[in-house]
Amino acid sequence: MSQSNRSRVNDVCNVCVIALVVVLAALLYVFGAAMSGDTLQLTKSIRGAEIFDTRDVP
Repeated sequence: MSQSNRSRVNDVCNVCVIALVVVLAALLYVFGAAMSGDTLQLTKSIRGAEIFDTRDVP
């Protein structure tokens, strides 16, 4: 039983929407961790990243 073209387009759109939601959730997690001050752990997980601590700068 073959699918119609409309059914295939709907399946592709569903997969694209799910992939977009996953990417946006990952971005939200990364930016949320950065904004919450958990940059040390986040930076340790990124190879070659440097920490600039400006909290104690007058």
